Amino acid sequence: MCIRPLGLSLLCAALFAAAGAHAQPPGRGLGLQLETGLAFGADAGLDSGGDVGVDAWSVRLSGRRAVSDNLRLGLAAGFGEQRYRFSGDGDFTGLRPWGDVQDVRVSGSLFWEPTDRWSVFAIPTLRWDAEAGASLSDGQIAGLITAASYKVNDRLSIGPGVGVFSELEDDTDFFPVLAVDWQITDRLKLRTGRGFGASRGPGVAFDWAATADWSVSLGGRYEKDRFRLDDHGVAPGGIGQATSTPIYIAVTRKLGRIGRLRGVVGVELNGSMRLEDAQGDLLNRSDVEDAPFAGATFDVRF
Repeated sequence: MCIRPLGLSLLCAALFAAAGAHAQPPGRGLGLQLETGLAFGADAGLDSGGDVGVDAWSVRLSGRRAVSDNLRLGLAAGFGEQRYRFSGDGDFTGLRPWGDVQDVRVSGSLFWEPTDRWSVFAIPTLRWDAEAGASLSDGQIAGLITAASYKVNDRLSIGPGVGVFSELEDDTDFFPVLAVDWQITDRLKLRTGRGFGASRGPGVAFDWAATADWSVSLGGRYEKDRFRLDDHGVAPGGIGQATSTPIYIAVTRKLGRIGRLRGVVGVELNGSMRLEDAQGDLLNRSDVEDAPFAGATFDVRF
């Protein structure tokens, strides 16, 4: 099973990253980036019987501009789709609860350095998640991730933050964020970063720079996705939810100064699925067995 695997959904709200923010160029020109990704997930068994799997694709365009020496602003928009496969006659899969799910996101980013030691990040986001055939406006939520990072020394920046997201027919979701950018050695770094699969807040990854052009990452995160269902299924106008904890290894190859190609393999752990009616009341749920995924991303800056 592959529910929006880390490193593959390029439409994430988590543009936030201590390392990424410090890596922004100091010039004031407009920088653009185009990112695309594909993900393929193996079928996984459900504890209630049957199997589920999902493949995904996405595309995202982002821009950033330094408006002063200590203030950078950004804007991003993207679209993607997850194509679910339900098979078997289990209690959950037999319902064929949903099909393809579409995802649209628009987000801003702000990075401000009020002093030489402190940095402030803020990422407001609007997103629309709905099954194909449902109105995207019925799947709208909004969120904000923000944090302050303190530069301890030239190798370590760390600081607290918080994320808050509205929920479809549910309470507002609050979660803590820890911003870390730690250059452990000249080649090894620990970071919280945007990682391409973020649906809520940044994940955590170790990055190893094998050479000037090749790098290897080991990371993970918690994923939670809720989306509006169409009016023709078993739960008209209801809500689908998928959660998991993907762990991944990614190998990245730089393509000159403007491009990057990444291959990713990993496993989805602790997966679960929920089917709710239009008021958010539970109709059915099932745990999902661990299963591998694989994919690739490509991005280019211009």
